[in-house]
Amino acid sequence: MSATRIMATLAIAAATAIALAGCVPQASPTIDGSELTIAVTQPYTSGNPVTAFGAGETNTTIAYATGTGFTYFNDESQLVRDESFGHFVKVSDDPLAVTYTVADGVRWSDGSAVDAVDLLLEWAATSRALNATDADAASTVDPETGAPIDRSDPRVLFDSTAGDDTGIALVTELPQMSDDRMSLTLVFDEPTADWRTAFFGPGSFAKPAHVVGMMAFASDNAITAKERVFSAISEGNEKDLAAIARTWNTVFNFEGMPANKSLLVSSGPYVVSEYVANQYVTLRANENYSGMREATFQEIRVRFMSDPLAQAQALLVGAVQIAVPSMNSDVRDALATMDATIRDGYTDSFEHLDLQFAESKSGVFDDVLVRQAFLKTVPRAEIVATVFHDAYPRATTRDSFLFAPGDAEYRSARSANGSAGYGEPDIEGAKDLLAEAEVSKPAVCILYDADDAMREDEYALIKESAAKAGFVVSDCSSEDWQQTLGTPEAYDAALFSWQSARPGVGVAPAVFGTDGFANLNYFSDATVDSLLSEASAVSIDASERDALLLEADAALWASAYGAPLFQNPVTIAFDQDRVENVSLSSLSPGVWWNVWEWSP
Repeated sequence: MSATRIMATLAIAAATAIALAGCVPQASPTIDGSELTIAVTQPYTSGNPVTAFGAGETNTTIAYATGTGFTYFNDESQLVRDESFGHFVKVSDDPLAVTYTVADGVRWSDGSAVDAVDLLLEWAATSRALNATDADAASTVDPETGAPIDRSDPRVLFDSTAGDDTGIALVTELPQMSDDRMSLTLVFDEPTADWRTAFFGPGSFAKPAHVVGMMAFASDNAITAKERVFSAISEGNEKDLAAIARTWNTVFNFEGMPANKSLLVSSGPYVVSEYVANQYVTLRANENYSGMREATFQEIRVRFMSDPLAQAQALLVGAVQIAVPSMNSDVRDALATMDATIRDGYTDSFEHLDLQFAESKSGVFDDVLVRQAFLKTVPRAEIVATVFHDAYPRATTRDSFLFAPGDAEYRSARSANGSAGYGEPDIEGAKDLLAEAEVSKPAVCILYDADDAMREDEYALIKESAAKAGFVVSDCSSEDWQQTLGTPEAYDAALFSWQSARPGVGVAPAVFGTDGFANLNYFSDATVDSLLSEASAVSIDASERDALLLEADAALWASAYGAPLFQNPVTIAFDQDRVENVSLSSLSPGVWWNVWEWSP
């Protein structure tokens, strides 16, 4: 037999073996009758957490448990592909184009097939590419509550907050769908290094196109409703698109268990089976889910408990098995008295002080010497110690703009980026810099949340320390601080937190780039722009990207951009005799990252 025929025979045999293996039913990991209760701080209010109203920690985690996608992040911030949902491949570098294909047999919890029409709706909603040019999301919600107030707006207005963070907003051209409607190809307007997580990625919160269509068009036929959604998007039918957008924005906001159970249709390991407003929501294993994330616990009850001491007490008496309380010294002491496993970690947000490079209230920070002098007075370590007291005795400053504690390159960054020059206040060094700049008593007005006691403490410590070097620090705090960010001549520095739900270079140009949409302090540095542009190249490998980011991090410190203060910490406590496979990720959704693997 020739070598060619041998290889062909082996290939046929292998394919047959694979086909036969695929026919063997796999035992479900779900344990009948198994139950778990977890305590969380915030209530559940929406099944669509990528809208302005739906944004919230509990909404996000429940959407993660009931959703799926092409990828997710593990507890080491590594991207994991979920081939059981589908696969994606980059088909072009110039322009950047990626094809996403849903695997055969993937279904929503009501039995309907997941296909590329669902992907198309996800693109339309999160990219906002089809929105009317005059559409303003703020005009359709109550400014006090954030609740939708205008359901009759005739404009196309998808109220999504996801696109700017993920990069899907860079896809403004209508995606192309395969003839079998299982694949969708997205063409990006410009390259993005984070294309692997730009679409239907970690813990995707996609809504089923057939359900949205049925609700938007008052239809009871899932097939025709889904077809109408497809037609509206592909043909640009603005009347239908407006109805679809209004539905997508609003119908998944809940005040209790919805009468229409189709609103709870999910694609992930769990489905919402019970919901009592302000008390709890129950998740039950999705019987129509057969992917790689099949649930182990048959039922998980999520209890809303805003009082962290109540969470600790519930853990003590066995009413909950996992708690994620807001920490203070009293809670720390309470947890220490019980036989619970306690793990501290970090969230994906960090506190920082930004200086205004232009358009500031006083104009003093136009001079790099004055910026450096002010940063030398900031008592970063004292701020950390004051803010966290005994709740997090091992908390330390964050010493990098572009790398978080726990990232592989964090230690390299902090040792070489120049942050050591701003470790402890150097009042004499600050005075020398002000003398060199020939500036006396520079005025600095700091913006922060007027309702936040933690930031009041931060402000007071900075004011006291900076005064020793001659700075005149004043209070620009506001209840509307978020709306004030970036306003010309309103303040000189700002205290707040950034949140990055995924690692990578994608968000850095938006914040630190000259033309970045999230550049709120008019920062502009040619070196930083060049380094971030190179790091964002689609074809660059990980080691080259990290090296460029290390250089950019050092350049940010050299320019006296501001000062990172600390990574926001988080604590989980759980009864290891009742639940195992619990770990903490520094990325959203934190402890929920492997909810399907939690087991009795």
